[in-house]
Amino acid sequence: MPYTTRLRAISAACSAVLLSALLTSTASLWVSTAQAAIPYANQPFQFRQPGGNTLTIYLSGNSFFAEQRLADGRLVIYDTKLKGYAYGRVSADGTTIESTGQLALAPAKAKADQPQATAETSMVQAEPGLSPAARAALVKQAQQQLFGQQQQEHTAHLHDEPADDAAALATDISTSALPATVKGLTVIIQFPDQAGTISKTQVESFLNDLNYSGFGNAQSVRGYFRTVSAGKLDYQNSVTRYYTAKKNKAYYTDNSLSASVRSMELISEALNWLDKTEGFDFSTLTTNSSKQILGLNFFYAGEADSAWSKGLWPHMGGLSPKFCADGVCTSRYQITNMGTNMAIGTFVHESGHLLFGWPDLYDYDGSSEGSVAAFCLMGYGAIGAQNKFKPTPPVGVLRHLAGWDSVVELNPKLNSQAPSGLLSHTSESHQLYRWSNPANTAEAFYLEAIHQSGQQQYQPDQGLVVWHVDPSGDNSNEWKPYIQMEHADGKRDPENKRNRSDATDLYDGNSTAEFNRNFPNALTSKGTNSLWWNGSDSGFALAQISTPAPTISFQLVAAASGETYSGNLASGAQAIVPNNSYFQYGGGTLRLTLTGPATANFDLYLQRWNGSSWVNVAQSTSGTAKESLSYAANSAYYRVLIKAVSGSGSYTLKLEK
Repeated sequence: MPYTTRLRAISAACSAVLLSALLTSTASLWVSTAQAAIPYANQPFQFRQPGGNTLTIYLSGNSFFAEQRLADGRLVIYDTKLKGYAYGRVSADGTTIESTGQLALAPAKAKADQPQATAETSMVQAEPGLSPAARAALVKQAQQQLFGQQQQEHTAHLHDEPADDAAALATDISTSALPATVKGLTVIIQFPDQAGTISKTQVESFLNDLNYSGFGNAQSVRGYFRTVSAGKLDYQNSVTRYYTAKKNKAYYTDNSLSASVRSMELISEALNWLDKTEGFDFSTLTTNSSKQILGLNFFYAGEADSAWSKGLWPHMGGLSPKFCADGVCTSRYQITNMGTNMAIGTFVHESGHLLFGWPDLYDYDGSSEGSVAAFCLMGYGAIGAQNKFKPTPPVGVLRHLAGWDSVVELNPKLNSQAPSGLLSHTSESHQLYRWSNPANTAEAFYLEAIHQSGQQQYQPDQGLVVWHVDPSGDNSNEWKPYIQMEHADGKRDPENKRNRSDATDLYDGNSTAEFNRNFPNALTSKGTNSLWWNGSDSGFALAQISTPAPTISFQLVAAASGETYSGNLASGAQAIVPNNSYFQYGGGTLRLTLTGPATANFDLYLQRWNGSSWVNVAQSTSGTAKESLSYAANSAYYRVLIKAVSGSGSYTLKLEK
């Protein structure tokens, strides 16, 4: 199971973190206990069955639940009694995948003209699996089980370690306090019966070289973080010489045990060897404020040689009991096999968890592909055929919270010096735009340009991206995640599990020229819109978005002075504003001013949707060149009607909220 051909799970032993910071400040980023896992998308691995036959198994899911299939689409599951993979089936009650009791055989090879399953495609003729609801229930069960284990471990250590309440549960971590240079540790491990084939020098280059192209990578781990941080983070790893485990590999790959059991035993062995025999000074490693080591990594020789989530299955977790030396202690770790080659994608994704507490931005229960999907390192941006060697950057808001990108506030209610009118943004400029919610400054829309060059080379699309960010969101709720992409095509393909992003998702001035509050049913139909999550109008809108280029220009429509619309009417004609559509308003005073031709009579009407038709709720029909009205509006859908009673010509309408 080479490092470059499958994903490493971040296992259910993990005690990772979920962002809950106010997004208006980079002074500190506080995070709370949650789980983390890296996604699988039909990722293959090899498993040797009893008797010596080898199966290629494809995983889809994560470390909480993964659907496992053969290349012909048949379900399989590890059977502890048979000590191998058996054919699987959906249980009679539909709640789980169970073993049929029959060991699985490798399917016959497909004909030359028959499509083959790959890491990037769906399985061929896949038999039905669990329902989305059943998968969600299993994910929740696994997460609850993990949380219970963490609590037990925490309680067990309270009496002898009263000053370390945060160690077991990783409660609050300030990631913005990271120094410019972060020093991690990578321990390489071999076994008495399996020597390492990738040298220490190769691992050091993979992690630390600034000009690196080994194993097909475009950069090293260090090179990736220096690039995406604009040189503000230099992540270096000390690499040990090979530690030889006390026992043969088969002892550690015991498939009757969960991945955390033997892995923790092996890790403890290696750390004690490093301390007692090698005399390594652990105080040289970067720690958080609780003196916990941030970057702790383990590579072991060969393949995983384990069933999913068993034995030495690669994962991220929390070491228990913890290891302490030289005044510092362990917290979370990641362990994976080296295989015969290595790609940096999974390592940097896991480093996002270890160093910053960044959450996963995909849907754990598999009912969708998430909203950010392949546009971020913490989604699917590190697992593709190309971006596993050159991962996409973290989404802009994560870079901002890490202190790498500055932010310009566009909402004039929060920034009296906010720019307006025609603006521009340059891809990878490390400066973002934001439109924040005055009633809840943790909620905001973030803007950045993405161009398929540099570190963004393998993004699915290019243009202007709009992120709707709210820490109260849940990534297992695809319709209100922590970070939602406002997909320009309005289709929301990832949320509807149609793809993991495509070339019509960003605003590029070609397919979609505007971003606004959209249609009255925007929330109920789960479409793209600029509404706040409570349904109120954010007042944020964009137009005149330029075509794809390193620098994207756009018009900020909304400003403190309101929104202005213009047009031309013939005598007897009428116009509906905005844009022959309507808008949702959360309540408050609406002010309208219409300026028409001096020689014409244009009337002004404000209309509200009553559930079946539009009704006039306010009007101005003085017959003069200027009509105006003010209306105390309830939360509802509204539109403006302009009628040319007599005469013709151009008009301007100003709408203030």
